[in-house]
Amino acid sequence: MRKKKFKISKIFKFILVIVLFIFIYSIGASIYEHVQKNALINEFKSRTIETVTVEKYGDVYHYHKVKRVHEYELNDTRSVFYDSAKDYPGQKGDVLLTFESPFPHMYLFDKALLFWTGGHAAIVLENNKIFQSTGNISGNFSFFMIFDTIMHKGYSDGNGLTAQIVSNYWLAPYRNATDVAYPYYGKYYRNEIIAVRPKYQDLKNDYEAIKEYSNERVDKALYNYLFIVDTKYKYYCTDLVSRAFEYINSVNGTDYNLNKDGVVTTVYDLLLNDDVYITIYKETINNEIHIYYLEDL
Repeated sequence: MRKKKFKISKIFKFILVIVLFIFIYSIGASIYEHVQKNALINEFKSRTIETVTVEKYGDVYHYHKVKRVHEYELNDTRSVFYDSAKDYPGQKGDVLLTFESPFPHMYLFDKALLFWTGGHAAIVLENNKIFQSTGNISGNFSFFMIFDTIMHKGYSDGNGLTAQIVSNYWLAPYRNATDVAYPYYGKYYRNEIIAVRPKYQDLKNDYEAIKEYSNERVDKALYNYLFIVDTKYKYYCTDLVSRAFEYINSVNGTDYNLNKDGVVTTVYDLLLNDDVYITIYKETINNEIHIYYLEDL
């Protein structure tokens, strides 16, 4: 009996050591990713060549034009906005990112998401639409729906927690004062957002693959609440984006890799890889909005 207890104790301690090592490693890796993220953003902002300040939607906007200097920025001369008013970020095939979570009112959970994973990601489609997977898009959202989604074996049978194609809401005002996040983000989606553009090897064919991928999953592909457990028909937001590019690889023989560690896809993974570059960076400072964007050519 004593030997058995001793063995159980050793196994338990070994597991604790492994868990502690993983936890410490994840902290170190996340700190390193924070440093890399800040370095990318600062380099982007440092290339500002012109600033225009305007008032709209009752707020002060500072538009900072950023010079294109890298070859991949000069090769894709498309505007980085959908519209001339610069209210809608991204052209077809671009990816929108935010590190801020949708739960700013849940302090510890919010900070954990900000530190380890980031908040949300979406792919820009044609006609100012975006393709995304989100765990709370239904007016009838409840924890019972979460449980049903987790237990569901395949594509949705109409529970609402599915991948969606919706209008682009990432920069223009869209939130009202009744929203739980309004005291933290105001009428805008987030205080900080980043748009990145993949270095497309063949934009026309690769985007066609994205359209095919999104059309097959919209209103069908369920949200994946078990992030570590990879499922065939369920996707969390960043996973949906990285797997869209895996689909491009399978169809067109390309070699995009937006999740190089191959584990949980985070917003950091989508930003810190060699296949994308920053096109827009938005931050809010002292209630004034600063938007840095690559110049038009």
